[in-house]
Amino acid sequence: MSFNRAISFTLKWEGGYVNHPADKGGATNRGITQSTLNAAFNAGLVKHNVIEALSRDEAVAIYKRNFWNRYGWGSFSAPVDMILFDITVNHGIGNTAKIAQRACVSLGQDVAMDGKWGPETRRALLLLEGRDSLALSKMLIIKRLNFYESIVRSRPSQKVFLRGWLRRWSELAAAAGIRLWAN
Repeated sequence: MSFNRAISFTLKWEGGYVNHPADKGGATNRGITQSTLNAAFNAGLVKHNVIEALSRDEAVAIYKRNFWNRYGWGSFSAPVDMILFDITVNHGIGNTAKIAQRACVSLGQDVAMDGKWGPETRRALLLLEGRDSLALSKMLIIKRLNFYESIVRSRPSQKVFLRGWLRRWSELAAAAGIRLWAN
């Protein structure tokens, strides 16, 4: 199942409880923020809202419902589904939309560059995926790298995270079967 592959990859990078002072998202556990956990608790998806106590199974349930199912990543084929899911977990849906829209435009698809996830962006991605899934996957990976670089340019305090982001980026490309450089 595609979700199992995607969640396994993402959880490898999201780790356990972290509260790094430079992380504007605040405390997280397995990549889940306190506000995301509160929403899951209020919706009855989990039985508590103590971020330090979040289990792997609880995180998986939150990711499946609030990230994978909510945005329909399962309707995309591998590896596009895994790439979009990991981008959403790491950057949020607004930034996922921006990255996806930039990829679409770079591949010749006319979409609004509005940073909003909606039917136009979804249709453009599905059309491009149908034409050439590998080209779309590669362009999403490239645009994500550009996004990481823009974060550090605009907020130099985030450079502390760049090495880890680049490792995650490189391993996602490898997991997706994408070779970015010729040897």
